[in-house]
Amino acid sequence: MKLARITKPLRSVQLRVMIAGDLNISLERYARYYQHVHGEQVDTRALIPEIVRAFLDADREFQSWSRSADNQPRRAATPASSNGGSKTQP
Repeated sequence: MKLARITKPLRSVQLRVMIAGDLNISLERYARYYQHVHGEQVDTRALIPEIVRAFLDADREFQSWSRSADNQPRRAATPASSNGGSKTQP
């Protein structure tokens, strides 16, 4: 099993997402698999951040890019207007 036992609490950031029905079925099946392997029931909502973390940790190209991006100077973020358009200054 790629996913280790969940020991970390959920982070304080809340995201609301909608997933396709077939993905939800797979997620529920994965929760049953987790229970089979670890002997503990887990809520599917607790699996999602751990699966995302495992995916990001395993993505070598992302890790390489992330290390190089951390060494690059950061550009200041330009705030967007509330109406979605950009404002130009004279």
